[in-house]
Amino acid sequence: MNKEVSNITMLKEVVFIRHGKPLSAHNEKVNAAEYANWVRNYNKSPLDPTSKPKQITHLNNSYIAVSPLLRAKLTAAHYGALSIDEELPYLKEMDIPYYKLPFTLRSWHWVLLSRALWFMGIKGRFESFKLAKQRVQKLSLHINKLSEKHPRVVLFGHGMTNLYTRKALMKNGWQLKQKNNDFWGVTILQKVV
Repeated sequence: MNKEVSNITMLKEVVFIRHGKPLSAHNEKVNAAEYANWVRNYNKSPLDPTSKPKQITHLNNSYIAVSPLLRAKLTAAHYGALSIDEELPYLKEMDIPYYKLPFTLRSWHWVLLSRALWFMGIKGRFESFKLAKQRVQKLSLHINKLSEKHPRVVLFGHGMTNLYTRKALMKNGWQLKQKNNDFWGVTILQKVV
């Protein structure tokens, strides 16, 4: 007697939601010391009340995790996340580097220049790129474990962390279905198991 075994497949989904625009995200010309202060303020900033998401994704039947940084928590609250399942330290943003350089630049130009130096391995009083990538690798392993128990995982996090975590998950068989790295951006990965 032949028994046919039906293969049951299940669709798993990971949703990254980047935080809303911080109120302190101005782009004025600043020197190195003022830029370091800009970074500190950015990390403590509430959300800009005029900044709104272009797209809302549902949170129903989702395991919800949030970064410990204020802007991610406020974004989750704005989305209507009534309860957070987990606050993940690994989900915090890759540190925004700052260096003592003799320039005056716009704030976001400082971010670009500092990130370029950071990618090249130049160290400072912040998390190195190497350590940040190791943290993101741990985060991707944690997300994989969460997805074994929860069909949909929603993470309220940050641009660089979301980007590198997405890459790590895609190396592990997840497929990119939607990508938006802007403030409030929604990126969706799926995997059939």
